[in-house]
Amino acid sequence: MILHNAEAEMAFVASFEARFPYVDASASTLIRQGWAISLNAAFCVLNELCRPPHLDPCTVSNDRLRELVFEWTSGPDHPLKALVLHAANALIDDRPLHWREGVELMRQVGSYDGQRAAVGIVYFASDGDSTEGDEALTDTLIGIQQRWDEKCV
Repeated sequence: MILHNAEAEMAFVASFEARFPYVDASASTLIRQGWAISLNAAFCVLNELCRPPHLDPCTVSNDRLRELVFEWTSGPDHPLKALVLHAANALIDDRPLHWREGVELMRQVGSYDGQRAAVGIVYFASDGDSTEGDEALTDTLIGIQQRWDEKCV
């Protein structure tokens, strides 16, 4: 499995960003396409599933999101899959992860180059309401992103 392919991922995400077809059969197609492009593209889809835009008056139900996430899990196995899925479910269920858990999970994601969508899911799933938590999460995210930028991934 390809871990990341920035050019293909950008074009893919542009095809559905902020207008994911949650209630349409094409959602399944996008899930499969994400897995076919790269691991990061698959996590881009998962990001849309666990963080739907709230601007749409016809927001998708959490039950439908869970159905789509379950379908997403049928993709190939990878060590990051369960870890990021845990964070995605926390987002859907509105149960933030403790910031310390978030930092640890982000560090684990950070060991896989270019998994920007995955690290974003964990970041947004983590409780940064305290100054200490916000700083730790932000510093961890920035550190991971800088390391990837230095490697051009």
